[in-house]
Amino acid sequence: MTDGLVLADKPAGMTSHDVVAALRRAWGRPKAGHAGTLDPQATGLLVVALGGATRWLPYLPSDKRYRATLRLGLRTDTQDIWGSPLPSSPPAPLPPAREVKALLEGMTGERLQVPPMVSALKHRGRPLYDYARRGQEVDRTARPVRIYALSVGRQEGDETEFEVHCSGGTYIRSLCAEAGEALGCGGCLSALRRTAVGPFRVEEAVRVESLVKEKAAGPRLLGADRSLAHLPGLRVGAAQEKLLAQGRDLPWPGGLEGEGPLRVLSDQGGLLALGRRQASPAGWRLHPERVFHPEGRIA
Repeated sequence: MTDGLVLADKPAGMTSHDVVAALRRAWGRPKAGHAGTLDPQATGLLVVALGGATRWLPYLPSDKRYRATLRLGLRTDTQDIWGSPLPSSPPAPLPPAREVKALLEGMTGERLQVPPMVSALKHRGRPLYDYARRGQEVDRTARPVRIYALSVGRQEGDETEFEVHCSGGTYIRSLCAEAGEALGCGGCLSALRRTAVGPFRVEEAVRVESLVKEKAAGPRLLGADRSLAHLPGLRVGAAQEKLLAQGRDLPWPGGLEGEGPLRVLSDQGGLLALGRRQASPAGWRLHPERVFHPEGRIA
């Protein structure tokens, strides 16, 4: 198996691009990518795709889990402790721990969030952090995000630890800044660790320095069966299998609703393709978007 995902435990001080570049060099793999950028000072799970698995990235789950720390009483230009403090009026007293806990745990549900300037989100082809480094502010549109769950842990002095399960595109630094403003004293992020991406957990990940020393990706690769197991599966027969191998649409066999991505499986359960249900003048069709070779490589 040459295509697959590797679960890396990113250390602080490396960018997500640095991790991918280090593994590409160590393993001699010209094609690699990652799912979900982590800030340089953040640690934790980075899902790295090698070879043809880079084409699986749009199909991976986007929800994330983090362990974070909120620092109260400090506002910065980057919404974290690594930025420059913002000028402020005389400091407000810190609220009681129970008030902080109640506010944070009440931040669940759907909300609008303005992406921070220090982020990899693109504006006119350039990441926002490029503009921020030049002291430029760019208008950003608030985007809907969802906080599925948030629980507060240790509270000590001006810091509160919490764990959060959120949709893709959620900025935890912005969540901390928002909480600080709501509490009247300001706040920012002081630590962040990603603990999960969809079904993948940081406990399964390997430290980047250890991966580099291994010199080969094979033992760590997760194939398509594991990497895409979160998608619903639809079985087709031998005649339909031949049409799929040619990249042709099939009449919709039924059995699943919705238009999200799904795995197309053989009668024996082998992965044949990734596809979607699509409307056509003749009725619903199964459209293959990615077709797999018999040995598991993606076409």
